[in-house]
Formats: sequence, structure tokens, C-alpha cells
Amino acid sequence: MLSEKELEEEFKMDHLKSDVPEKTEDLKKEIEATPDKEESKEDPKAQREYTFHFHWKAPKSTKVWEGDFTNKILDIRTRSQVGVMRSRLALGVPLESLDELTAEINLMISHMAYSLIKTPKWAEDLRDLTSVRLLQELYEEVLAHEATFHGYTEDKEVS
Repeated sequence: MLSEKELEEEFKMDHLKSDVPEKTEDLKKEIEATPDKEESKEDPKAQREYTFHFHWKAPKSTKVWEGDFTNKILDIRTRSQVGVMRSRLALGVPLESLDELTAEINLMISHMAYSLIKTPKWAEDLRDLTSVRLLQELYEEVLAHEATFHGYTEDKEVS
């Protein structure tokens, strides 16, 4: 038979104790002292703006496409503008009526027209490019930035 003190010790619920300070002002100070989650990320792709060096050589060619780009994560308003541009590029043809490649090209061009805020001269107007594969490779870098920024990457830490 356990004594009252032993029972109390046995059923102590320390795990239910709150780590929240008693005073609201102390809680506010703790919160304000916590670094912003976005600023504490070390991966450059975790920032809203990400600068990267792009290098691509077309198969069976000596031409190299190279330069520095800065990609910016789009806000909701800008994503809507991307949708409007994508629709305009389709020239009024319903999206479901476009072939897959044309729909993909329109999506990539529309998205990067808004998200790439710094480009080399050769990429100032992506519609002037002659290689769809080049466009896709560039878009993959933009998508990798977005995936990391939004936390969709596989190596994301569990918190």
C-alpha cells in the first residue's frame, strides 16, 4: 500500500504543465524574441527571392544558355495575373481544347514572366526561345524554388 505522498508522486502530471509564462507581457516578449520562421531558414531557396545560376547546353549543339536569374515567389494577386496571361496566350481557345504541349508552354511562360524578376538578356522574352526543353529546364528550377519555399520538398524537417 502506497502512502498519500507516494501516490501523489506516482500520479504527478508534470507533462501537463504549461510552458506558457504566467504574465501576458512575458509571453509577448517570448514571442517577439522568437526569430521569424522564414528568416531562420538556411537554404537560399527558402527565401521569397532566390538567385540562381542557370547553365544548359542543348543536345547535339554547341550553344550554351547561361546566366543569373532571380525568382520571386508569387502572391495570390500575381498568380491571378498569371492565369489571365495564360488565357490570353491561348487566344480565346478553351484550355481543355489546347494540346498538352501548348498548354504547358503557356503555363511556363506566364508563370516565369511574373516570377523571374532578373534575367539575362537572352531570357527577357521567353516566347523568343526556340527550345521547349530549355524552357522546361528553366521552369524546373523555378518550381524547385517554390517547392522548397512552401515546404514541399522531401528533405523537409519535421517539427
